[in-house]
Amino acid sequence: MHEIALILVCLALGVVLRWSGRLPDNAGKVLSGWVINVALPAAALESFHKLTVHPDWWLAAATPWLGVAVAIAVLVPLCRALGWSRGRTGALILGAGWGNTSFVGLPMIAAFAGSQWLGLGIVIDLFGSYLALSTLGLAIAAVASEGRLDLKAVGKRIATFPPFIAILIAFATNHLDRPDWLDQIVTALAATLTPLALAAVGYALRIDRLKHHLAPLSVGLTHRLLLAPALLIGMYAALGDTSDPVAKIAMLEMAMPPMLGASVIAMDNDLEPDLIAALIGIGVPLSMLTAFGWWTLIAGF
Repeated sequence: MHEIALILVCLALGVVLRWSGRLPDNAGKVLSGWVINVALPAAALESFHKLTVHPDWWLAAATPWLGVAVAIAVLVPLCRALGWSRGRTGALILGAGWGNTSFVGLPMIAAFAGSQWLGLGIVIDLFGSYLALSTLGLAIAAVASEGRLDLKAVGKRIATFPPFIAILIAFATNHLDRPDWLDQIVTALAATLTPLALAAVGYALRIDRLKHHLAPLSVGLTHRLLLAPALLIGMYAALGDTSDPVAKIAMLEMAMPPMLGASVIAMDNDLEPDLIAALIGIGVPLSMLTAFGWWTLIAGF
């Protein structure tokens, strides 16, 4: 699973670059800006092109939206009870509400369930995680950072958010042929997503500050890696669909660590960058164990 190794290496490179002092202090912002405005849109255009969507996939595609709704329902009252700030609450919702259904999720699907299910994983990622992030995620970030929901301003941000525009273009042009040179450009730009996003996270990761974030870090990872997948499995069990292979992929995707795109948006809005970086830095390696445990359970249904 070289994709997982790449994730860990790029995360470590971001940490080393910060320690080395070779990059300016605002390097994390620059890297995040590239990810949001270039790499994420390119990834959407690349992943959905010529993809066939089956009618029975739509419930699975909706599960990331359900995951975000559960995160809001669980984390908002919990954070209020603990007296945590609005910014910390927003950081936890973005960090724990979205799973990394692409650059961790897709290799996990290939390894555990087989590459024939990668198309379903892409649909869950694009119409679930990415679309929810491009709309609801931006609204959450705006409320957490500004303290109010300005519908007009949020609507403008969504309408001009490059990944959202790319999703619309990808959906509208899915059936069209693209020239080889354009495919090569899109693929090359999409390939920068994982290295630069993780370098930005690694650059923001401060190991010496982890002791100040142990409580929210524990809450976020417990929700993301344990509670969220358990609740989705419970939902499919109530529907009597746990043996459905489509449901199995949706359940596996819900067990993924925090999503890179959501984390970048949180850091871009200055929502506790240290906490967000820790959620990624610890959550990704830890998910190697927890996801295997969940798949062992799911495969047995």
